[in-house]
Amino acid sequence: MDQFASALEQAAAVRRREVSAGELVDRYLERIERHDPRLNAFYVTTPELAREQARAVAGDGGPLAGAATSVKDLASMAGYPLTFGSRAFEDQVGQVDAFVVRQLKAAGCPILGRTTTPEFGSRPVTEFGLHGTARNPWNLEHTPGGSSGGAAAALAAGLCAWSHGTDGGGSVRIPASCCGLVGLKPSRGRISPGPLVGEGWAGLSTQGLLARTVDDAAAGLDALAGHLPGDPYWAEPEGSYLRDRQEPRGLRIGFQATADCDVHPELQELVRRVARVLEGLGHHVEEGGPDTTPFRGPMRVVVTAGTASYPVTDTSVLDPINAGMVAASRELTAADYVAAVNTIRNHSRVVVSFWDDHDLLVTPTLTQPPYPIGHFADPATAMTATLEWLTFTQPYNSTGQPAISLPLGMSQSGLPLGVQVVGPPRGELLLLAVAAQLERAMPWSDRRPAGFE
Repeated sequence: MDQFASALEQAAAVRRREVSAGELVDRYLERIERHDPRLNAFYVTTPELAREQARAVAGDGGPLAGAATSVKDLASMAGYPLTFGSRAFEDQVGQVDAFVVRQLKAAGCPILGRTTTPEFGSRPVTEFGLHGTARNPWNLEHTPGGSSGGAAAALAAGLCAWSHGTDGGGSVRIPASCCGLVGLKPSRGRISPGPLVGEGWAGLSTQGLLARTVDDAAAGLDALAGHLPGDPYWAEPEGSYLRDRQEPRGLRIGFQATADCDVHPELQELVRRVARVLEGLGHHVEEGGPDTTPFRGPMRVVVTAGTASYPVTDTSVLDPINAGMVAASRELTAADYVAAVNTIRNHSRVVVSFWDDHDLLVTPTLTQPPYPIGHFADPATAMTATLEWLTFTQPYNSTGQPAISLPLGMSQSGLPLGVQVVGPPRGELLLLAVAAQLERAMPWSDRRPAGFE
């Protein structure tokens, strides 16, 4: 069984008894041992758990049963480290399973380990915290992105079948774009953040996933979606995201290729090429999109407050950017926080009105290709540089809309380039249906990083 086969294909092979779930787990664990020292994708592996889960996979399991996965070190797993990528929590052990971990176990997906993240998930790259530097399989001198950078590096290198991630400003879509993967940020309230997280950055952060194919992402959302009693946001499932999609026709699609900051010419041209492809598929495509710049300032306030909410007694052990946010939080008042959240909510109404007469929006995922390792090292400029790189991703954490990054291009230097498609509120069925159209029209399945055979 090809380790780069889709998660659905691997699970189907398990059901046909062509390979056992245990054999797939052992193959991935061997690959992690062989390849991960170059990548630093996994913080810790969980072979005993994965093998125990594999033994329990039945031949008539669900669509993803037997497809081995990973869990980002921001989601609790009972009995395993829960460090949030921080030296301040280096010795902490999870006491309960997060909702997403329970869902993964119920779906029959063996968990191979916990993937690396920047401290508290507050960086767009996976560097500077307890976990150290994760590297991009396409070019080890470049970042795999963040904050789900370890998750993306592991999947792109063929070290798992699909990956769990979280997304507070692009943290699933950024590494998907950097590593040539599909990255899905679901609607706010689609997946419970519980039981330990209340709402995550005022609802900006959500659980998400990385996959090789659109169908894998749809099946992953089927597996992860759900609620816990008392969750602050609820988005009821629209049906099965894998089985219930309809072929879309004649959609009204806007696209943005430029912004108020520099957008790399290769990304501008890629978005325009995607727009032409969509037009060729029979959709009505026009240039234009909402103004999302008013989100930047208040989002910075929310992230600062969220970072400062971790119970850290010695800030000297923190990544300097996080230590700086803790210090800055002392100058913020409760009224400042409420005003920032109100600004986000009120401007979200303005932005979402774009979907009154459009069905989808297409943008670059990032404004620039994957940066070299160390690009965001200066804490004095890192946040401003981050918000510019995330110009197209972070607004849709503010509005809570579903968005997906698709690996539709490659740069002249051989690095993946992602295109983002943003759906209407709670519109994953439509979003995934159009993503599948683009996958057929601009396939990427034959692209793999060299050196990870």
